[in-house]
Amino acid sequence: MARSWVSTAPAAAALLLLLPFAAASSEQGGASPPGMLELTDTTFQSALSELPDDRWVLMEFYAHWCPHCQHFKPEYEKVAAYFHERGEQEPVVQVARLDCAEFHKTCTKFKITGYPTMKLGLAADFAALALDKVTAVQAASWHADSVVAFIGQHLNVKFNTDSLSNGGGGGGAAVGALGRKGGIGGGSALVQHAHEADTSGSGVAAPLAAARVDLNDVEGATVTSWQYLAASPQLLKGPEARQALKDWVDLLADGHPVERCRLGAEKLQEALDELWPDDSDEPEKGLQQMQICPGSRFKEWRSCRGTRPDSRGYTCGLWQLLHTLASRLPETENAGAVWLAAVKGFVKNYFQCSECAKHFVRHAGGEEAVAVARKRDAVLWMWRTHNIVNRRLGAEDRAEPAKADPASPHTQFPPVELCSTCRRGEEAGDSKDEAVPWDEEQVYRFLLEFYSGKAQAQQAAAAGGGGGGGSRPAGWADAGLLLCVVAACVYGVLRKSGQYSIRKSSSRLL
Repeated sequence: MARSWVSTAPAAAALLLLLPFAAASSEQGGASPPGMLELTDTTFQSALSELPDDRWVLMEFYAHWCPHCQHFKPEYEKVAAYFHERGEQEPVVQVARLDCAEFHKTCTKFKITGYPTMKLGLAADFAALALDKVTAVQAASWHADSVVAFIGQHLNVKFNTDSLSNGGGGGGAAVGALGRKGGIGGGSALVQHAHEADTSGSGVAAPLAAARVDLNDVEGATVTSWQYLAASPQLLKGPEARQALKDWVDLLADGHPVERCRLGAEKLQEALDELWPDDSDEPEKGLQQMQICPGSRFKEWRSCRGTRPDSRGYTCGLWQLLHTLASRLPETENAGAVWLAAVKGFVKNYFQCSECAKHFVRHAGGEEAVAVARKRDAVLWMWRTHNIVNRRLGAEDRAEPAKADPASPHTQFPPVELCSTCRRGEEAGDSKDEAVPWDEEQVYRFLLEFYSGKAQAQQAAAAGGGGGGGSRPAGWADAGLLLCVVAACVYGVLRKSGQYSIRKSSSRLL
């Protein structure tokens, strides 16, 4: 179903995927930090019921892929260690957490709409799922000492947090911004991973000349984002959420490079008015049961597989998806603005890293974002913003090499090895240089080739539908041709021998 690209107000177009993404793994499978109670849907009520009814519990609802959660993680673990070291000193506080990306049922019961979310209450109230009896934690900052101070105020207790303040720099020092240490561009994990040449999934950089967007991971991001959305009915409420979903589905149906995802989005387009009428506050249950990529072959991340368990994955794939959708826009006057509006609506309503979404929406009000109208504007604006972020993160990598991923360097993109004509003349400049003399026309051509996914789709069709293209295997056509040849030969032999003819067969039937 084709979409008409209607005009969109400039303010609605003010956005970009400066999404602060940085995929991360859940805590499952590893040893729990001191004092931390790791919970699942299965153990949530039973584990809390085993605690004294009047035991205070600090609960974090998070998602392992959420970059802000990852930055807050060491600070939250400091809080757990702090109360663990206090032992049985009153008031005793048990620190716990639940990964909503893995165990969404409990998070839905507590009406969690963004991550990370902290709540404070008695063990008995948590075990009884008594949402109205637990308190939302609103600390002054995301530092461990601020969280402990909030608990102290709530319980009317003065905690000594000197040990936390003295060592409180940690990974959560300024997680309220888009990245590791704040600022408009810090921490866009989407940015962090889209401009890398590791397409093998092994952590070893693949030959740069072969680097292209990975359609396997584009499909994976599409499937995963829909799974998270469908598992969070608390997000699917109100006219703004409905419009955001409609715009997002339209974008997928118009330009998704994987055929099964595009067709799935088209079916969703057709069913949306029935499953979520525009006069209804929330959709029918059937909406969440639909598949966005029916028959998906996605099993695991490939080019987005991280070299560490706390990196890449979903957010890397999501960045590739957004880039790819931009590169496949039509050449109409407002295509870029429509794309930006759809992405902004998706991030604001359905990307549940709360701080990430908040800062993205704020960044989307920038003057340069407002000027995005056509396809070229959108593609180049993404690229420029990406390089701003890469420059910032690259500086942080050099300042803190222990935190950097050597297989995912933050350099100016594209490097000379990928596009020798993207930099002007002899002024090619270093990939870390802040003032690379870009030839934007060459950059634009390169980005379209890199992200469009068209070459891979054609190769997939020729190879029998591999790589997520969704085409019928070419082998069927060969088999059909062979069958026709054999049938013709058999018919010729039989007719020559007089054992078969159309006329004889017809007379027998009569």
